[in-house]
Amino acid sequence: MTNALPDFEFSHATRRVIFGPGSFARVPGILHDHDAARTLVILDGYFKGQPLSARVEADLPGVTFWPIPPGEPTEASVIAAAQALTDLEPDAVLALGGGSAIDTAKAALMLAANPGPLKALCWPEARITHPHPAIFIAAATTAGSGSEVSETAIVDIPGTIYKAHMRSPLLAPQVTILDPELGLTVPREPTLTSGFDALTHAVEAFTSRAANPMTDPLALSGTKLIFDNLARAADHPGDVEARGACLLGSAQAGIAFNSAHLGIAHAIAGALGALHHVPHGLANALALPWTMAFNRPTIMEKDAVLADLFSAGSAAEGISRLRHAVGLDRSLNDYIPAACDLDEVAAAAMTSGQIRMNPRETTQADILMILSAMQTATGGYAPQI
Repeated sequence: MTNALPDFEFSHATRRVIFGPGSFARVPGILHDHDAARTLVILDGYFKGQPLSARVEADLPGVTFWPIPPGEPTEASVIAAAQALTDLEPDAVLALGGGSAIDTAKAALMLAANPGPLKALCWPEARITHPHPAIFIAAATTAGSGSEVSETAIVDIPGTIYKAHMRSPLLAPQVTILDPELGLTVPREPTLTSGFDALTHAVEAFTSRAANPMTDPLALSGTKLIFDNLARAADHPGDVEARGACLLGSAQAGIAFNSAHLGIAHAIAGALGALHHVPHGLANALALPWTMAFNRPTIMEKDAVLADLFSAGSAAEGISRLRHAVGLDRSLNDYIPAACDLDEVAAAAMTSGQIRMNPRETTQADILMILSAMQTATGGYAPQI
């Protein structure tokens, strides 16, 4: 790649990241340092009544739990969480779980501090002007969304063809806890699908139009950590080292894409999620080998870097091999109605801001071609577009 350094702008609002097994034990001290007497814990419902929530209740002052509903954040769940914030007036908010719990907390904090229609806080209006006074701590239990270190939140608003996107430096947690021990009970399938979300973040941040000398090292490190450890973390859930590598890689990817943005795999995933409720990480796994094959002619130098990291002939081939090896080499047809109008999905994907960040110019016809290709498994071989 060229040695010329381009002009660029890098931004990131997360103030403090704490990594390591057992690091969740530092939360009570952080709350004490901030004189937090009342804490609202927004958590994945899975943890309610589990040992982790019992530990939180025992260790944290004035704790109130707000379990999120199953699935990804919706307008209704965010409004309900914001009402809980308004009612309790907590000194601290702890988001405990995967991207859904953390995104719900982020969006609810912004809605409570900036009352009005939720849609007004999302792109393109994005009228976010006031921070919430509570200290916000995020403890990620999955290696996937990067929400624990990003300035964004995604919410499903009924009647829209694409998930609503909220973005502001005010969304970022003040403190992020990356404790791999929190993820030891995450089942195999969510480990894999969230891991492919993180891998897509890393790869697309590395190859996007806005990639720069600050984001590239983070994106590449995140790519390697996830690619090398995802299968091991899924097959050996008690492997703290593998879990930790994926968790750190996901956070690095999250910081990278916060400035570098993403590409058409995420544009497609957003449309599939809004229109057909395909889980976000799975949608990225279905799309990524094909979108990287499509982008390859435009990113030959960076593709070669990724191919070398994957020990493959191309980035698309390496991703295809991993997807096949872990059992995610599936057809889009398994997750959408048989009579699905792919033109509608392609049109929805074209409304994403990630389209213009993709390294190769992309039309609706291109997206339709990729969606059609996604109807076939790759068999672990290099996909051809």
